[in-house]
Amino acid sequence: MLAMVEDGMDSLVARFAAHAATVEVSARVEGSPLLECVTDDLILHVFERTGPYLAPRGPARVIVQPETASLTRLEPGPEAPERRIEVVALSVVHVQGIVTVRDDPFVVVDAGIPLVVSVDEVPDGVRVGDAVRFQSRAPLHGFVLPPERKTAPALAPDEQV
Repeated sequence: MLAMVEDGMDSLVARFAAHAATVEVSARVEGSPLLECVTDDLILHVFERTGPYLAPRGPARVIVQPETASLTRLEPGPEAPERRIEVVALSVVHVQGIVTVRDDPFVVVDAGIPLVVSVDEVPDGVRVGDAVRFQSRAPLHGFVLPPERKTAPALAPDEQV
């Protein structure tokens, strides 16, 4: 579905890089597109879309991009809505969280980690701040961001000699 809702991988990464989750990438079979991402007590298996599938083991920033046919807006209640991700099958999750961005056909959901959700049809009444629930289709997509480059502080002109 990515090809229908976005110009391509680079465009999606540029558009949603600010919503990448900080995860720990586990060891994996070399060349495999299945990436195991660990955050707190959650393990997500994502289909890495940013080949050549060389993300090293260790900390990484990953745009986690589930797809779903629809999502359900939850009625507001007196208690703060729960943010949670439940893994129900390999690369399939049941999610409840808060909408932080609506950019049709995408909705960014804070479910404990940010998720950039591709929705076949976003209901008209869904707004930023609403609690929502959905179940993803397999696979979860993952876009690994390159490590942030550390830049040296700028030198004053008289120090550049």
